[in-house]
Amino acid sequence: MTVKDGDFIKVDYTESVDGRVISTTNRDVAMKNEIYEDGGGYEPALIIVGSGDVVEGFRDELMGKEVGSSGSVEVPPEKAYGVRDPENVELIPLTKFKGEKPEIGMRVSVEGKMGILTRIIGRKARIDYNHLLADKAIKYDYSIVERIEDREEKLAGLIKIFAKIDLKTEILDDDVAVIDSPWEMSYYKEWPMIRRGVAEMAMRLLELKEIRYIESHKFTPPVTSQLVSPRSKSEETAEEPREDAPPESRRPEEDI
Repeated sequence: MTVKDGDFIKVDYTESVDGRVISTTNRDVAMKNEIYEDGGGYEPALIIVGSGDVVEGFRDELMGKEVGSSGSVEVPPEKAYGVRDPENVELIPLTKFKGEKPEIGMRVSVEGKMGILTRIIGRKARIDYNHLLADKAIKYDYSIVERIEDREEKLAGLIKIFAKIDLKTEILDDDVAVIDSPWEMSYYKEWPMIRRGVAEMAMRLLELKEIRYIESHKFTPPVTSQLVSPRSKSEETAEEPREDAPPESRRPEEDI
């Protein structure tokens, strides 16, 4: 059975630009190329084919392949991170930084658009919204490791990809999915949009009729503390038995 749109597959891959490795799922490759990060999660990546979580050219390469297949492909800019658009640049007043010191190279969000501050001109900052890898051909070396079939595993994986968090899930007999959503998620300003997007994709890809987010509040036992002063020297001395003390005044463990 070959890979098709909507499949959940696990893929080991290494992404390179101009002969330089920029990301990988392989720990040894990361260490060899000096891009290793603690907690980097070096394991086969879950890819939902056709969902947009990988570039179009890589998705096209995976389509029609069998699980266990390996290969390499070089994806042109048009099907990778795009061709740089000189018009996709903007000058904004420095006052928009609201106390944060603007610096060349910092990533900024302007009205929901992510860009890079490339230059400061007088009292204005030049923001480039083109992708950092625009105009670049991307090479992928890959191996398709596994196809995921279990719906609950698929749902958990979908949440991990788009919400970047592990949440407890359950699919009931009537095709209703229940997702445990800790109350702390309400502090995450992007959560309402992500939550809706995950629900729509889950219902479409997993043939679910309804998604229920259950806000959970878990009891945390209070932490108590007690300051214990060290014993004084006089107290320690009072507990020590004298050599001429009568037997009944000696501690039991000394009558051996």
